[in-house]
Amino acid sequence: MNNSYTQRIILCFCVSVAPFALSAQATEPYASERLRALIADAARINAQIPADLHAYRARVESEMSLILIDSAGRERTGQIEEIATDVRWRPADRYDQRVVGYRSQAVGPMFSLMSIFGGWTTPTLYGNQLQLGVTPTGPVERIPAGEPRTSLTVHPLASSRDSFYTFSSGDTAVVLYSRGRRIPVVRVRVAPRTDAKGDAILFFGDMYLDADRKQIVRMRGRMVELKNGRVTLKSGSRIPGVSGASFVEVENVEVNGQFWLPVYQRTEIQARFSVLGDFRAIVRIVSRFRDFRINDSSWSARGEAPPGVDHHLSFATADSVTRFKNWNRPLGAATTDAEYADFDDIAPESWTSAGNRSVRFQPRALGDVFRFNRIEGVFTGVAAENHFHSSPPGTSMRGSLGWAWSEKTARGALTLQHASSRSSTGIRIERSLYTTNDFQLPLSGGATVPALLGSFDDFDYLDRRAITLYGSRKIANQRSLLRLELGPGSDRAVTQHASRGLYVQGDGFQPNRGITPGKFFRTFASIELNPEVSGLFIDRGVGATLQYERGDGDLRWQRLELHTAARRELGPLQIFARANAGTLIGSPIPQQMFEIGSSEGLTGYSYKEFGGDRAAIGDAVVGYTFPFLRAPMHLPEQLIAPGIAPGVAFGIHGAWAEASSAAAENALRLLGTKTDTATGEVVPLSRPTDGIRASVEALATFFSGSMAIGVARPIDRAGHWKLTGRIGLGF
Repeated sequence: MNNSYTQRIILCFCVSVAPFALSAQATEPYASERLRALIADAARINAQIPADLHAYRARVESEMSLILIDSAGRERTGQIEEIATDVRWRPADRYDQRVVGYRSQAVGPMFSLMSIFGGWTTPTLYGNQLQLGVTPTGPVERIPAGEPRTSLTVHPLASSRDSFYTFSSGDTAVVLYSRGRRIPVVRVRVAPRTDAKGDAILFFGDMYLDADRKQIVRMRGRMVELKNGRVTLKSGSRIPGVSGASFVEVENVEVNGQFWLPVYQRTEIQARFSVLGDFRAIVRIVSRFRDFRINDSSWSARGEAPPGVDHHLSFATADSVTRFKNWNRPLGAATTDAEYADFDDIAPESWTSAGNRSVRFQPRALGDVFRFNRIEGVFTGVAAENHFHSSPPGTSMRGSLGWAWSEKTARGALTLQHASSRSSTGIRIERSLYTTNDFQLPLSGGATVPALLGSFDDFDYLDRRAITLYGSRKIANQRSLLRLELGPGSDRAVTQHASRGLYVQGDGFQPNRGITPGKFFRTFASIELNPEVSGLFIDRGVGATLQYERGDGDLRWQRLELHTAARRELGPLQIFARANAGTLIGSPIPQQMFEIGSSEGLTGYSYKEFGGDRAAIGDAVVGYTFPFLRAPMHLPEQLIAPGIAPGVAFGIHGAWAEASSAAAENALRLLGTKTDTATGEVVPLSRPTDGIRASVEALATFFSGSMAIGVARPIDRAGHWKLTGRIGLGF
């Protein structure tokens, strides 16, 4: 079967705690009599399973992933599960799904998403009820046709459709070709009626129909809850400030020139936390169907589904699942091919615009409204934004203002920005508590939790006031970014105002490092290639960032940095690598010096023990997972965990820092000094490494590398093997 003619088809359902303002709709269900006749024919034909379709079998390859979206809009993948299933569908709505292959990777031990979802594919769009996306564990209720329940969506082609929906458009959207047949596809806009009654789950969006055969080809929309005659969006969350949306993307293909059956499906459940700004947590499930066997109802699995269960999920034996090798795509490919922004145009209105409110109180990050560190103590603030258009892209203004209670200082920012789908420009005025830490990993945006709970604040700070003009543009299929910033600013020293958090660990907070105060005009340029590949999460591929920064004025510096990361599978081997390097050009100032130590991955060394005007750190790990014990494990309470998947890994970690001139050595002293207990001399807090500091490790790994325990020893000098361990892949 050739699927090359097929197009991506989107069927989207959104669920949110925020109210949903539907666009204005006429009371009359149909925009024209021609459209009324088209929908009537489609409802009559689609309600019946084609007479020649008695059953089918197929192979489905699915990928489930957990993803975080950071404040810059980048996806960070924390867990991936790839699941091969054999499926069998029989009228009426009997669907068997059997797991025959499984593999996974994660940043740490986690439960399988199969613990939550008893099913995640939809066998057919025929009929007049919709049970799309994911189904929970346990039995799926079968209800009479046309009767609305909150467990099923009222089909736009159900007999009761005129009570719940309006229909408009009806134009030919695209023409497909299959086996010499010309297929005009008509797009119909479906929207819930504003005067619908009762309780139901309704569809809002586009439905695409084969204009000749009146069968559903594709749909694009979202699910809307009708509750007591009021149309709302609901996420199921009872937590204030948390909203959610559930999207489903579906693509059908005409099989044997007769039936429209699924070929691609994507379910995406997004949760947004308003206190964290644009931060989102996502569950993404992508499935591809292949190898259809029409009217084949044979089944190798033993036993039938329990009574009352329409969608039955079962598992092949553990040995069989472990031996499975017939994967069609590499692990992680389906997750990488998709982006959360694919659904921006159908996301809840409150996510993309201010709606009827001129101003929304919403932070860009948690630190806008609350943070704790050794300089400010407790900081509380408020953040707001206003879009001057009904929804982005367009011009917007956002601002934040807060008070550091121990420092007795106000800080905040005001930004005016114009954005399009590929670029943004703006101006930002700010007074910020700026951190001077180098080579930071994603999501390492502050000391609040460890500082508050454990008296750990592994950051050094200065007070920065700046006016910045900036512009950015997405390139290379929008997965890479060019950025330019320029404007005047000034740096001032800050004083520590908090000595400890709630609980003291060790000696409490260490002193803040020194700087040279002064004014400057800053210029910054960077190019980011595949920035989602960071080395911390499990996103595949190669990522790199090259950036140049300079200051002119009272403070003068030039700084060049390169950051790279890679994750690859080469046959049975998994390779993880990350490297960061930087250099200062000309006379350095202390706040621009590179400082590295335990927080940058140099275990066995102290906080920022090494420093210089030139520095580099690198890590490389090669792992191998044994071909046994990979099958998912069934635990009590219907919990499923990824297989133990034992393996081995070998890694090397190194760092280098150099003070290339007398000016660089002086800048190290300005950062801070201490008395050497052995010699009694006053020495800088950070010193050059005197060559490359490196260590090797040999590890036994578990859960496909997400946990490890083993031994490590230095190789730059004599040393003993020491016990080591980690949670996470590679670093």
